[in-house]
Amino acid sequence: MKLDLEELNVDSLIQMLKASFSFENWDAMIEIADKLHEQISIIYENNSNLIRGTKLKRSIPYYFGYSSCAKGIALQKTGKYDEAKLCIQKYADLGWIVGLDEEGIYEVEYYRNIAKANSYVIDLLEGKMGVLHKYVEFIRKSDDEELLPGLITILESSIIHDYSVDWILKEFKINVDDIGEHETIVNIKYHEDYIYLLAMYYYKQENLYDTINTILEILLLSIKLDDDTGFKKSAALFELLRDHADQSQLKVHHNIMKTIIEKEFTRSFSSRIEFSKIHS
Repeated sequence: MKLDLEELNVDSLIQMLKASFSFENWDAMIEIADKLHEQISIIYENNSNLIRGTKLKRSIPYYFGYSSCAKGIALQKTGKYDEAKLCIQKYADLGWIVGLDEEGIYEVEYYRNIAKANSYVIDLLEGKMGVLHKYVEFIRKSDDEELLPGLITILESSIIHDYSVDWILKEFKINVDDIGEHETIVNIKYHEDYIYLLAMYYYKQENLYDTINTILEILLLSIKLDDDTGFKKSAALFELLRDHADQSQLKVHHNIMKTIIEKEFTRSFSSRIEFSKIHS
């Protein structure tokens, strides 16, 4: 079903893209990204001699770059790598935009760098290991916000193509732990995805002890986030490996399940009390 996007401005479309990404709604992302590109193109054509169009919060290159980048990510997530590469080519060079101010120049350079990194991402997912060290070097030089997405890509590639990335995980462990202690709305979804993929990576490497410990970590995080999907996936993984868990791991799992039951009981009991007050 097509989305009704006609009455939305470009900044509202940006927010919808962010929400669609959070819910992993890739089809919606593609549709919204196309609409964003269409709208910003109209604004630019009507105001090509201006730094900003009317009522824009950001510079023109930001919107062109964001639309192509978001669509490319959605295509990548659905395995359409060739189409994703075409999107990358679009935001790799936004220097054709006229009337750039300081912010616009920054955005052009920002998306040029992101395009380079995302080209590495596609290569890794396609099994081209020759770019791995270049991508790790990109992560080293980037801001912390690029760390988890970068490691997620590396884990996805290593799981698909069956190679070890222990040296990379070891190098960035302190950084990841630090992010985990200072979670924000922006990185918390990345953190959950990272931990889940880490469990799958350990399982693929036949490291069952660390697999189970990581699954327990996912269970705790999914409870904290009230994430039913994440909980179900991690609970299923634990049951698959239950026979390989030691006593301490079984005890931790038991305590987690006990906490859930107590939490649900408290919630249900409180709801009944509130209901009885309404009808008293």
